[in-house]
Amino acid sequence: MDAGVSKRILFTERIQLQFRADVFNIFNHPQYGLPNAEVSSKGFGQIASTINIGPVGTGTARQMQFAVRLAF
Repeated sequence: MDAGVSKRILFTERIQLQFRADVFNIFNHPQYGLPNAEVSSKGFGQIASTINIGPVGTGTARQMQFAVRLAF
């Protein structure tokens, strides 16, 4: 599960500051791979790995990122 929040602060009509925070895999749940489907295999039906598909996403540990933007 991913979540994000942002806050916009107006200084004047033309100048604003935006703060944003995003969290990926917020509950830090492991994402398991598919079970072994080879019937003649010794490990039939066992899950041998977790999914790790990239630096940010559902297969990784909990990650947070923050951003600040000044628009004028």
